[in-house]
Amino acid sequence: MMGDPEILQYIPFASALDTGFWYELTQRILNVYKLDDSPVPIWASYSCNLASGLPALANFDYKAFHSEMDIPPQTSPMRGFLRNMNTLNAMKELDKAKLMKDAGDKLWQNIQSGDALRDPSLLVPFFVLTFADIKKYYYYYWFAFPAVCYPGQTLLSSPVKQLSDVFSEKEMLALNEAYNNVAVQSFFVVTVSKGDTVKLAPLSDISSLITKKAKFYVSFSDPSTKDNHPGWPLRNLISLLAFHWGQDVQNWEFICYRRQSKHGQSSCGHSLVLAVHLIDLIPPEPVKYVGWERNSSGQLAPRMVNLSNTMDPVRLAESAVDLNLKLMRWRLAPSLDLEYITSTKCLLLGAGTLGCNVARGLLGWGIRNITLVDNAKVSYSNPVRQSLYKFEDCQGGGKHKAQAAALALKEIFPAVNSKAVDLSIPMPGHTVPEKAQKSTLEQVTKLEELIAEHDVIFLLLDTREARWLPTLLGAAMGKTVINAAVGFDTFLVMRHGVQDGSGPPAPVVMGVPLTGAQLGCYFCNDVVCPTDSTKDRTLDQQCTVTRPGISMMAAAMSVELLINILQHPLRGHAPAENDATDQTCGSSREGGSRAGPLGIVPHQIRCFFSRQHHMIPSCASFHMCTACSPKVIAEYREMRFDFLLKVFNDSSYLEELTGLSKLHADTEIDEVWALSDSESQ
Repeated sequence: MMGDPEILQYIPFASALDTGFWYELTQRILNVYKLDDSPVPIWASYSCNLASGLPALANFDYKAFHSEMDIPPQTSPMRGFLRNMNTLNAMKELDKAKLMKDAGDKLWQNIQSGDALRDPSLLVPFFVLTFADIKKYYYYYWFAFPAVCYPGQTLLSSPVKQLSDVFSEKEMLALNEAYNNVAVQSFFVVTVSKGDTVKLAPLSDISSLITKKAKFYVSFSDPSTKDNHPGWPLRNLISLLAFHWGQDVQNWEFICYRRQSKHGQSSCGHSLVLAVHLIDLIPPEPVKYVGWERNSSGQLAPRMVNLSNTMDPVRLAESAVDLNLKLMRWRLAPSLDLEYITSTKCLLLGAGTLGCNVARGLLGWGIRNITLVDNAKVSYSNPVRQSLYKFEDCQGGGKHKAQAAALALKEIFPAVNSKAVDLSIPMPGHTVPEKAQKSTLEQVTKLEELIAEHDVIFLLLDTREARWLPTLLGAAMGKTVINAAVGFDTFLVMRHGVQDGSGPPAPVVMGVPLTGAQLGCYFCNDVVCPTDSTKDRTLDQQCTVTRPGISMMAAAMSVELLINILQHPLRGHAPAENDATDQTCGSSREGGSRAGPLGIVPHQIRCFFSRQHHMIPSCASFHMCTACSPKVIAEYREMRFDFLLKVFNDSSYLEELTGLSKLHADTEIDEVWALSDSESQ
């Protein structure tokens, strides 16, 4: 027997979030929510099958953000919302009393309207405030599980009992079986008839049961494991009963349904049976609500979780690298296609001053696939100018540049797929002896394979003639080719034209930007063939003598030109704006229709640093070009290595093939006639 009636007390929910929840939130902040701090719907679940001693867990994982609820068996759904604030201060200053009132009013409306009878999951709402410091992987959060402060008092009219003290073994087995077969396992009515028959009914059947004066228990899936105290869902359930039937029924019996599984058998005998008496049944004005979760110190304050030490360092690095890029899409460049950039495969021919800085720039843009090609070794003069090398790389004769650079990229960012190829590129005018023809063929074949496997080719080589073969192969395969060359205080960055395969490019029209198919390559302005430029070079001519900052500027321009190409709707076929046409296009990312989301895509960028002057000229392809003209490409496709071998041994063959020799001869005749005219005067 009881003395004075005991006030019914409830065990509040305790939020349980796994790492996947925070990872999914991070991705959605970066890619979807951005600066939007409006509420977004999420869902959770709770279970009546918890081990003894655990708190009443509300479980949140990565699926909480999915539009379709995927509730595990023997668990109950919870619906709520998340508000992610953009700063910690915004989270602190948010009017939390109003937030609770708004959520509580919606709950109270669902109770009054009867919506909660038809969908009892509305009785367990929640919301959460968050602030995610995704640079440090600190997550601040504060959950609330709103409950109505009605009726005024809820008293236990008899001691708490276990179900095994009230139900027979057969009745408990029947209850378990019925629970397994019910569609929604959150809230239900239990009736027991003769023959140990147990049936479950929805809450909406309570009216008819009261009318029939039938014996029934109101039941719910209880997440609490406490011996004498039910879980939080009962609180709003009692509010529902009090509002709809409190004037007729003040005494209610509840089954706080709990399960335990042992040796493959499920038992519900430890479920609680409560006899409850309701008083103060007139709804107060205004209705009050409670439900903020306390932190680990027992205070009404947010919690914080630090995931920087628990997440995979490589995954952390990947997320951090992507962070600044994804922030660009929040305001500055919403249409930025980062996935396309990331998947682009880049081949860097040359791992020297330009190659190192270009590789670093590509890393900054999130490009994951970088292959470096070089045949030199790191010397003591390199590390101060070539940013991927260290003093240790020079010792013992020096490491191979390509290998050292690829390793350095992985040390900077472990997730990068950096590869090294030690390769010498055959060049026009550099004679190939008969005994070296096999190795030269292997070099050509390897270069062909590399260019075919990659999307973008960077020409960052020391000599002009070293760029000829990659230029030809890039043109023949329709690849995007970026060329960078530096002088003492000048640099050139350019993209080569890309044929669209539909035939010869359209005629050039003055005042109209050249299309990608009309653009020239590095050799299109030459009227002589490339040849061995290394003969008779003095020491200052053998080394790249340039102001140290020039190579960094050229490398940066090369990378940024590529990104503009990749983001333009026409990619490599984008029209080339120059100093004249740019005035009609607009030079910012808000420019005219010919500009991409990051701005215009010039053909060339020329810098004359001594005069602090930049130019963006555009030059049409030359039908007699020794590298990209149709005749040269056709000859290469037909004769392959035999053609290349002729060029390597005698570069003047290119002049004969393209018609440059005839052009020279015609020019000489014009000069003779011009002299004769002068003499005749």
